[in-house]
Amino acid sequence: MLLGMRGRPATLTTLAATALLGLSAATATAATGGAGMTEPAPKQAAPAPAAVQPPPAPTLSPLASLPQLAAGVTLRKVSRSAVSAATLAYSSYASGRLTVRVDVVRLADGLSVFTDQRTVAPGVTQTITWNGRARRGLALDGRYQLRIALAAQAGTSRTTGAAPGGAAPQAAAPPPGSTSVRTFTFVGAIFPVRGPHTFGTGADAFGASRAGHIHQGQDVLARCGTPLVAARGGTVIQRAFQSLAGNYLVIQDPITGQSNVYAHLRTPAIVRRGQHVETGQAIGVVGETGDATACHLHFELWTAPGWYQGGSPIDPLPTLKAWDKLS
Repeated sequence: MLLGMRGRPATLTTLAATALLGLSAATATAATGGAGMTEPAPKQAAPAPAAVQPPPAPTLSPLASLPQLAAGVTLRKVSRSAVSAATLAYSSYASGRLTVRVDVVRLADGLSVFTDQRTVAPGVTQTITWNGRARRGLALDGRYQLRIALAAQAGTSRTTGAAPGGAAPQAAAPPPGSTSVRTFTFVGAIFPVRGPHTFGTGADAFGASRAGHIHQGQDVLARCGTPLVAARGGTVIQRAFQSLAGNYLVIQDPITGQSNVYAHLRTPAIVRRGQHVETGQAIGVVGETGDATACHLHFELWTAPGWYQGGSPIDPLPTLKAWDKLS
């Protein structure tokens, strides 16, 4: 049985806005042998997952500089100061059809990283969600604005540019006359352990020797029952139990093509296989199921195209530390 390394509990990180509760000081010592799943474990029966409540619909308000439009914004919070997604809803109350353009603008350089342009009929609410997808992968963390512009009246219903969630040809900046609907701080990920924690070393680190394999992830030591959230949103491609990993979950990120693996959960994950989860969404709690001697999260990061799909596990510690600073 391998022994983990003793460490000093880290400062309590900011809690996600999903009403997750932090716990008291983390257990200082942990160890695991559940680091080398050689093949996906069979699907296990589990209790029905808890229902995920969608964000409330935005309240539409007239735009002072665009008197023919009303708009509202909802943000998916991952901390008190940052969000992982922004949803804009708008409606036209003009007498005819309008061409409306929406941009997500990075304030650092004024670059539009996402554009949606379409022709809309009066009284029909349009909804656009931006989840951090830029024209080339994931957008950089930082300050952004949602901007909306009234392009011109049109006599046809042809939609141009990107559909919601897509990417249009590059535009250096939104057109003159754009109105800023909301400014926010975007982060592409959040640290998955929402409570006091320390990073394992030695036998708990990536690459440590195991019987017949190596430790394929990084152990994060935390008290059993500490809430866990999805570090990056995506689709659940596996949710099962294995003798080494215990209760584990694999989420495939469609933007980066990477997979995130969460192991040793105390109970089966509260999201189901095939479900889409958002960044910062609750997935379960820290446990010590499987081949583990103390409470901790075993976290793996797999390169594209993902977990047992041609990707490879890489050392997740630098990524985890970067997420920890943002969270």
